[in-house]
Order: sequence, then C-alpha cells, then structure tokens
Amino acid sequence: MVSRRTKAVAEFGIALLTALWMVSMRRLLRSSDDESHEPTPLSPGGLAVGGAWGAGQVWAYDRDSWKVRTNRRRGMAVSLLSIVVERRLLPRTESFRYSLGLGRVLGVVVYRAWYGLVRPLPGDD
Repeated sequence: MVSRRTKAVAEFGIALLTALWMVSMRRLLRSSDDESHEPTPLSPGGLAVGGAWGAGQVWAYDRDSWKVRTNRRRGMAVSLLSIVVERRLLPRTESFRYSLGLGRVLGVVVYRAWYGLVRPLPGDD
C-alpha cells in the first residue's frame, strides 16, 4: 500500500506539471503571430476562488472532513456536489472558468508544498 505522504508528493508533482503546462500554453499563444489565438484573459476572482477551492479540497481530504477520505460514497457525493456548485453557481464566462481551473491547480501546488513537502500531513493515518 502506498503511504499518504507518497500520494501527496505525487499529487504535488502532477499539479506542478499541470500548472507549468497551462502557463507555457498561455505564453505560446501570446507569442504567436496569429491574432485569432489570443490567450483567455485571467480573472482575479476566478484565480482566488479556484485557489481556495483547490486548497480546500485537499485540506478536507487530509483531515478526513465529512469522512471524504475513509468513506468512498461520501467522497463521491462531495465530488459530485462540487461539480454541481461549479456548474450552477459560479460565473460561466470563459475567463472565469479558465482562471478557476488554473487557481485550483495553483491552490493544490501551494497546499501540497506546505503539507506534504515541508511539513507532515495533518490528520490520522
């Protein structure tokens, strides 16, 4: 069985690679000569909501809030609820959605850098 810390480090690596890929695609689009491929402008609100959302998800998982880690059905229900909230309550603009995705990834990177690399994981094993 893989330890929680190993999973956290892997999650950090995947989130970091995803964030680097997203930023490099933005730079590539910005540097292209084709005017029709301008990158989506970033929304500060989307970045903030996404960052809090991404960090909040891994925070809840680490602390096993609402038994999302130990009870698979509850974890699935919380995941489905988060999808419904994202689709129904948050703005639907392209800028906000892109920024929300980037913010979520950055939130996971920051949280996992602190809890997983620098400090031990919170919660029981």
